[in-house]
Amino acid sequence: MNKLFRPLILATLVLFGFAQANAQDTNSDSHTLTVDIPEVALLDIEGGTAITLSPAAPTEAGLPIDFTSDTDNSLWLNYSSIIGSTTEATRKVTAALTGTLPTGANLKVAVAADAGSGAGNVGTEAGTVTFAALATNYDIVTNVRSCYTGTGTSKGHQLTYSLTEDSGNYGALDFDTDYTVTITYTLSDN
Repeated sequence: MNKLFRPLILATLVLFGFAQANAQDTNSDSHTLTVDIPEVALLDIEGGTAITLSPAAPTEAGLPIDFTSDTDNSLWLNYSSIIGSTTEATRKVTAALTGTLPTGANLKVAVAADAGSGAGNVGTEAGTVTFAALATNYDIVTNVRSCYTGTGTSKGHQLTYSLTEDSGNYGALDFDTDYTVTITYTLSDN
């Protein structure tokens, strides 16, 4: 092979390799992408908007009305939450009663464990809460983090309402008075 031809081939290969390397740099580019997770704090009661509790009248003289005869478990507490690890590390659900309860009766709500239809870190139920004071916020679900319970009945936490006798005030029961109360549930930061 000609001695002059070898350097020409070598120079051509080097130039071709440089062009290829340079061409690869111009065939790509990059950009940044920002992901913004929204703050979420939503709560809903599913299964209805009004319930009625009616203790049963006794069937024999000398017996009290039967507060255990009537409970309602038709309502479900649903929520969605996205927390901020430094600003709202956990949330809770509180319940507050407004209105007038009959003297001689106690209102209770039993909060069941989450039904398991959602995902994430759902809260821990408080069990049974007795509404003893008006407008007091009772913690009924605590340690809510980023989660969702699912929506609708049979999703989230089932709420079971019942009345119990306040035996120290049984003599104050009055059938001529209508008693209507409102229970307000709130999902809030701790």
